[in-house]
This record gives sequence, structure tokens and C-alpha cells, in this order.
Amino acid sequence: MQRLKRTDWLRMSTVPIVVIVAVLAAVITTDLATGGAHEPKPENQAALGPGAAAATSRPKTPLPPTSTRTPTAAPTTVSGPVVEARDKTRKDDLERMAAALEKYYDKKKEYPSTGGNLQSVCIYKDVDAYCKVEDFIDPIPADPLGDPAANGYWYASDGKSYTLIAAMEMPADAMAQNCPEAAPKHTKKANLYCLTGNR
Repeated sequence: MQRLKRTDWLRMSTVPIVVIVAVLAAVITTDLATGGAHEPKPENQAALGPGAAAATSRPKTPLPPTSTRTPTAAPTTVSGPVVEARDKTRKDDLERMAAALEKYYDKKKEYPSTGGNLQSVCIYKDVDAYCKVEDFIDPIPADPLGDPAANGYWYASDGKSYTLIAAMEMPADAMAQNCPEAAPKHTKKANLYCLTGNR
């Protein structure tokens, strides 16, 4: 049987030590990466003084599952004095706009024509026919919610008759029976209130 030299014994005894050190290093690295077994102290929690009781940690609320679908807003029914006031303003605005159209007709012997198509009420000054009435109503009313391109009023006329349209917030304030058939599709609004006139 061959005898092992002293250097061979040293090499053989250091192998397990190297393995143990490597395993310990891996455990420490994993522990540091995951934050350890202890929950970190919240940033806004002061160090405890002598005799102070340790704060109890709150249970963590699980995060809701993620979804790739975009949430859609559920339709809501609005009501209340503020909403009622806005709908009243819309009706009053349409009455004032109709009165201005009659003054325009008295002078020009026709209403500003849109060719029977629906247009916004003077959002696009170069295109919208209702802008011609500007001399008879100043300023031209805008929806109380602002952003006329999204919440504005609409107008349609063949020169001898007209329709003015507003989108009400309360379904009870709507009066869709006077509205052109294309109005909901064109305005992309529900609860329409329409005021008509002719000569």
C-alpha cells in the first residue's frame, strides 16, 4: 500500500473547507439578496428607546392580480343640484342661441345653412355655420362643463329650419324626439335635448 505524502494530506483536507466556504458564501449572498429573514424597519419608524415597546407590523395587503385588459368605466347616473343647474344652463343657452338665429333670419331671410348636416357650434370658425350668428349673440354659449370639442353644442340647418342640440347629464332632461336621427351617432352622446325652429 502506497503511503500518502504530507502535502497530499493537506490538499485533501482543504477541499472540504473550500466547499463549506463556498456554500456559506452562497447562503449569505442569497440572504442579502432577499432581505434576510427579518422584516426591514420602516423608514419613518424611529429607533426604540429603553423601555419602549416594539411596534407591531401591519399585515401586508396582497396586490391585486394584474390584467392586460383596459378597465372601462361603468355608466353612472348623475343627479343633484349642481347637475340640475348645468342642465338648466344648457336649455337656457339653446333658447338664447335660437333667439339669435331668428334675428339672423330677420336680416338675411335664411338661417346659416349646414346643408342639413350636424356641425359643432362655432368651434371651428372657418367651417362651422353657426359662427355667422356671432353678431347677434356675444359670446356664443359653450357647454358649462367646458372643453367644447368634447362637451359642446351642435347645430344643423337647411336654411329654412334648424336644430340646436345639447347633451344633458340627467336623462329626465333629455328631449330626443325633436332630434335628427343621426344626432346620437354624430355627437356620440346620450340624453340629447334638441330645440327646433323654422320659417
